[in-house]
Amino acid sequence: MIDYISRFNEARAWTDFRYAGMSNYPLRIDPSFQVDVPALVATIAKDFQQFIDSTDDLPGRCFLIARELSYIIGAMEIRHTVTVGDVRLKDGLYVNIARERLASDLDGGYQVDMVNGVPIGKPIDAHCWITLENGLVIDATILASQHRKSPAAQIPLTFEEAIYFTGKEGAPDLEYIPMATGFVYLQRVLTSPQDGDFATYLKWYRDFNQMMCAIDLERLVPTLQRA
Repeated sequence: MIDYISRFNEARAWTDFRYAGMSNYPLRIDPSFQVDVPALVATIAKDFQQFIDSTDDLPGRCFLIARELSYIIGAMEIRHTVTVGDVRLKDGLYVNIARERLASDLDGGYQVDMVNGVPIGKPIDAHCWITLENGLVIDATILASQHRKSPAAQIPLTFEEAIYFTGKEGAPDLEYIPMATGFVYLQRVLTSPQDGDFATYLKWYRDFNQMMCAIDLERLVPTLQRA
């Protein structure tokens, strides 16, 4: 946990230094902050069951799934932020991206491919997850991605099984490597008016700021009630 927090803080500082002025919520990690992880996982699983047919649909959608996680976690009044980077697995890196490549992608901005005459954004090379204010990682795509490579792939994970969090019992040994924080990657690489997810991401940017402001204000004024 200490190593992850140190890396997260370095990634946040790097993001602020290189891309000052872009959306990067200044999350300060407090390991003593208590999060009811079982309740959080149960809430996420219940939400996912309402709009996702199977955990087999989770791999390859880390940014959109992180969006849904953000709304759920924000509703539970937990500060958090998007985190972008890589994950060290037992047999190597998950997406195999280095900080230099990430910076190049960020500097290059939104790139368009043509598929059957239809413009779409180029495939994403980075992985993203959510970091909670106590330093815990929440990732709802990586376990399903690894599961579909296993001998038991014909039986999908349950939604509870598919949700990874730091210290999850029975989960593979995963080493998360944060490289950038906040919405910088989404804004520079994934967001364009011609992209099919443009409105979805734009609404998330706006709603996220409101969620965090509401949580910050209620922490300062405990008697305040949300409207």
